[in-house]
Amino acid sequence: MTEHEVRELVAQVLVLRNTSAYRDEENELVRTGRVLNSQVGGADIRERAAELRALAPGPMLLQTDLETGSYFAADGTHIPPLMALGAADSEELAHDWGYAVGLEGRRLGVDTTWSPVLDVNTNPDNPIINVRSFGEDVEQVGRLGAAMTRGFTASGLHPCAKHWPGHGDVAVDSHISLPTLHVSRERLEAVEWAPYRVARAAGLESAMTAHMLIPAIDPENCATVSKPLITGILREELGYEGCLFTDSLGMEGLRLTIDSAQAAWMAIVAGHDQVLIDYKRPALESYEAVMAACLDGRVPEERLRDAARRVRALKARLAELPPLPGDDEIRAALRDIGRRVAEASVTLSGELPAGGVEPGARPLLVILDDLQRYGVGIADERAGHGLRGAHPLADIMAAHLPCDVLLCDEAPSEADLQRLGEALPEASAVIGATFAHIQCYKGDGVRLPKMQVELWRRAAGSGKLRAMLLFESPYALSDLPAGVPVVIGYGGDEFSLAASAEALLGKRSCPGTLPVTVPQPGA
Repeated sequence: MTEHEVRELVAQVLVLRNTSAYRDEENELVRTGRVLNSQVGGADIRERAAELRALAPGPMLLQTDLETGSYFAADGTHIPPLMALGAADSEELAHDWGYAVGLEGRRLGVDTTWSPVLDVNTNPDNPIINVRSFGEDVEQVGRLGAAMTRGFTASGLHPCAKHWPGHGDVAVDSHISLPTLHVSRERLEAVEWAPYRVARAAGLESAMTAHMLIPAIDPENCATVSKPLITGILREELGYEGCLFTDSLGMEGLRLTIDSAQAAWMAIVAGHDQVLIDYKRPALESYEAVMAACLDGRVPEERLRDAARRVRALKARLAELPPLPGDDEIRAALRDIGRRVAEASVTLSGELPAGGVEPGARPLLVILDDLQRYGVGIADERAGHGLRGAHPLADIMAAHLPCDVLLCDEAPSEADLQRLGEALPEASAVIGATFAHIQCYKGDGVRLPKMQVELWRRAAGSGKLRAMLLFESPYALSDLPAGVPVVIGYGGDEFSLAASAEALLGKRSCPGTLPVTVPQPGA
C-alpha cells in the first residue's frame, strides 16, 4: 500500500475524543481527512457535531454515551439509568427507553451510542458499573438488553453494547487501574457472555471492549489488545460482524499497562474497527504511531482494510435514515419515558404506613449529597459543577410537604453532625435522603462514608427518623439504619426524585423490585 492509501484507511479507524485541550489539533486532523470519527459531548454537543461534519472532507461517525439520556447537553434531558429498567423488569419500557434515547441522540447529531450496558453486576463492591447495569440476573440483562437494542435500531441510532468481555464482577474502576477477572471459561460463557448472545440474536452488531485482564483466555494481554478475545471469541464465536469499539485509551487501566499510542495499533490488530485514542496526550502522537505500524506491516494490510470496510459500510447505512420528528416531539418522548421508568421502578425496602410517612407539624428533611462532584460524569468524563441554589429534591418535596431542610455533603463534618443535633429537638419527624453516585475516577460510591453512617445512626437514635430516600447505588442500603423504611430511586434525575418523593408520602405505589442482592440495612 502507498502512504496515501494507508492514510485513507487509518482515517476510518481512529476516533478523536473532542477534548478542549487539543481542539485545534483535532480540528486539523478532521479538516485534512486524517481522522474521520469523533466522540462528542458536553453542553454544545449539537453545535460541535455540526461543526465537525462541516470540517470533514468525508462522512464522520460521531459517538457518545447516553446511559442516562442527554443530561450533559444544553437542552438535554436526564432520565433514569438501566438499573431502573431492571427494577421495573419491563421489556416494553426497555424498548421505549432505547427508542426515545435513540431519537434524542440523532437530534443532537450523533450516529452511535455506547449502549446498552450488558455487564451483569454480580459484585456488590463494583465502583463503576452498579446502576449502569440492568442488574445481577443473567437472563434479565440479556432480555432487557435485547429489547433496548431493538428500540435503538428502530430509532436509527446505532447501538454498541459494553463492556465486553464483562465488567460486572470486579471491584476496580478501569478508569483508575486494570481490573482482573479470575473466573473460568465456563463461568464467562454462562454469565458474562450470555447477554451478548441474546442481544446478538436481537440484531446487535457492535460491542465496546473493556480494559481488563481475563487470565482464563489470555493471561498476558489486556482484553483491548487480545486477539483471542476480540477476534477469536467476540467476532468469530459470538458472531459480532459489525464495528468493534475500544473503550477510551485514555483510561488509566490501559495507560498504566501499555503505552497508549502503541495500544492504538495493537487494538486494530486484535480486531477492533474503532479505536478511541488517548485524550490525555496530543492526538497526533497516536495517529503517527498507528500510521507507522500500518506502513511497516505490524498492522496487516488485510486487517486494516477489513476495519475500514466495516466502518464505511456503517456510515453508508446511517446516511440513509428517514427524517426525524421535530425537536419538541423528541424531547416530549424522552420526558415521557423518563417519567414512566421512574414510576415503574420505585422500590421499597421495609414497610411504610398505609398513607405514607407521617411527618407531623414540623418535619425536617435531611439531604446528603456530593456537593462538589469530585468524580466526573460518565458521558464525557468532565468534572461536574458544585451544587448551586436549593437542592432539587428540596424543591420537589416542598411542592408536597412544607418542611425544614438540612443539606450536608455526602461526607459530613463534625459541624454537620452538630447542626443535626441542634435541629432534632424542634423537628416533629425526620425524613432522610442520600445520594450514592457512581462516577468515573471516584473509586467509590457503592457504600456511604463513615461519617454519613454515623449521622444517620444519630438521626435514628432520636426516634424521629420516619423514613429515608436512597438514590442511585442500592448497595448503600447496607449502611442505613435497620428498621427504617427506605424508598429507592435508581437515578439522580428529576423523574426518579419526584416518583420516590411521591411514594414516600403515600401518593403512589412502589412497584419496583431490587434487581441486585443487597444485605439488609444495618447489616
